[in-house]
Amino acid sequence: MTIRLTDTDFGELSNDVQHNDCERKVELSTWFGQSSSDWTFLRHNLELAIHESEYSEAVIVEGEHDDLPFLTSKFFLSGGMRTTTPNVPGVSDDYEEVAGYNYLFYLPDIQEFEHFTANQRKQCISIYWYPDLLSSFQSSFEELPVLLQQLIENPTKQRFHQPLGAITPAMRLVLKQILQCPFRETLRQMYLEAKVLELLVLQIAQWGENNLLLQRSLFFRPDEIERLHHAKAILNQKLQNPPSLLNLARQIGLNDFKLKRGFREVFGTTVCGYVQSLRLEQAKQLLRGTNLAIAEIAYQVGYESTSHFGYLFKRQFGVTPRDYRQHKGL
Repeated sequence: MTIRLTDTDFGELSNDVQHNDCERKVELSTWFGQSSSDWTFLRHNLELAIHESEYSEAVIVEGEHDDLPFLTSKFFLSGGMRTTTPNVPGVSDDYEEVAGYNYLFYLPDIQEFEHFTANQRKQCISIYWYPDLLSSFQSSFEELPVLLQQLIENPTKQRFHQPLGAITPAMRLVLKQILQCPFRETLRQMYLEAKVLELLVLQIAQWGENNLLLQRSLFFRPDEIERLHHAKAILNQKLQNPPSLLNLARQIGLNDFKLKRGFREVFGTTVCGYVQSLRLEQAKQLLRGTNLAIAEIAYQVGYESTSHFGYLFKRQFGVTPRDYRQHKGL
């Protein structure tokens, strides 16, 4: 069963609690699940939101972005979300955001559909900010990514949705500090503003570093390399039941030829090789950290045949699963 809601429906089901001029909480509790959004309003038109949700049924929320020219920096800590954006030039009409990765996008004045998977806890931290935040610091923007430079000069430039890669250890530390803010009132505002700015610096710097790496590729455009990183993120999220090559290529907006060639050139492996490597690494963790039967571990990481799993494991690591477990003392 799939629950379909509009933004208006969602608002009517939610309980909006205004704590003070700087904080707001929106909660939903209904028969198909719960969600909450904790908002903090900071200086420089910065808004910080901690979103959490878990639904017992699949949920699709239809929403519309207004025409305000703000950017969204999103950091997925758990769960994920599929979004469809029909007929938006320059943006994939069907993309996924997954746990452990961060995104930056500029999508004013569009219609979108957010797809939530049943029985999956989602937690993400989002920062909403305007391009003029950057111009308040200096007048030279040559070191910024080109899309941000264009937005500063003209906020009506084309929309984009930019996957920026895995959340780095430095980002993860700041995210943890935001979630565990030890202060109240004025000190809380000061602390969170500092952490939000630090997180934006880390994200924009990551984008810049990515662009330097992208320049090494002669065959692929920068946006195509980003799509390949997005493909990796999808495979990480759906390891036990990964999409087919054609379906994965469709999700990231490349053809299957570029997907296969891109994995070889950018990551040094094939799509299947990458999935196999991830599965076997997960199997190592289960062998080391649990007492599950080897057949059950094989099944959990996506192999129905225990003998085939054992063959691949030994080829990869030089020992059988049983010998590896015994060596680790389990």
